[in-house]
Amino acid sequence: MTDETEHWNAVLAEILLSEKVGVAHVRLVGDLISVQAQLSMGMQGPVGLSLADRADIAEELLVLEDTYKEVWQTVVAAPDIDRRIPELKRLEVALEEAVEGVAAVARRYGITSEPRRLDDDR
Repeated sequence: MTDETEHWNAVLAEILLSEKVGVAHVRLVGDLISVQAQLSMGMQGPVGLSLADRADIAEELLVLEDTYKEVWQTVVAAPDIDRRIPELKRLEVALEEAVEGVAAVARRYGITSEPRRLDDDR
């Protein structure tokens, strides 16, 4: 990007491209992108969200995003594998909580938003 603003999914892209993460992290990033996209599309539909509702949703999502971003920074900063392993576990938990959190926010506003895994028959 030419300006100094970071794309809202830049950290997820970093995680996906990192050699430091495992399959579980990649799967969770995919799940998170999926539920975020479903929520975003659902907000465009006829759910009748007020500006206050939209602001509340954005605020809740920012908290979830801040959490996994902070944990990701600890993974990046870990000087060796022994210190990285516990941080990777924390990242997995933070991503799981983000996926569940986005889905819960969507449900609360009547929007369907569930992880779509490659092995799902949906």
